[in-house]
Amino acid sequence: MSLRKVPLIATIVLIGLWAIAFTATHLPMDPNKEQLFPHVDKFVHAGIYAILAFTALFAATAWNYRWSLLLAATVALALVGLGMFDELTQMFVAGRTADPLDLAADTLGAIMGICVFGLAKGGRGQQELPASESPLKP
Repeated sequence: MSLRKVPLIATIVLIGLWAIAFTATHLPMDPNKEQLFPHVDKFVHAGIYAILAFTALFAATAWNYRWSLLLAATVALALVGLGMFDELTQMFVAGRTADPLDLAADTLGAIMGICVFGLAKGGRGQQELPASESPLKP
């Protein structure tokens, strides 16, 4: 596979993951159904949004956006907005409600995904220049 296709594939994977997550959170649900353990859905929300954040950052850097705090903040804000949209639209689905704790879990998950991506990148923003090429020569 050509490396030139990586950004497009990463974007398609991101959109596909979002579509799966959106569909899963908009299926009608029986409110009386027992859960595996209390608040299991919060862990699911956090996990989904962590994966979305990581994938979004991977796609952005594949499109040659530089890993930075600004990029991380942009992805975080976009995912919080997506989480708000997700929660508000669930009000129109049988057995679903808009839960602020789900939005909090989405936000926490997005932050976790961003942190994992940052750790995977080694926390590097820009590549360091050798001393001979540094604009701050002594």
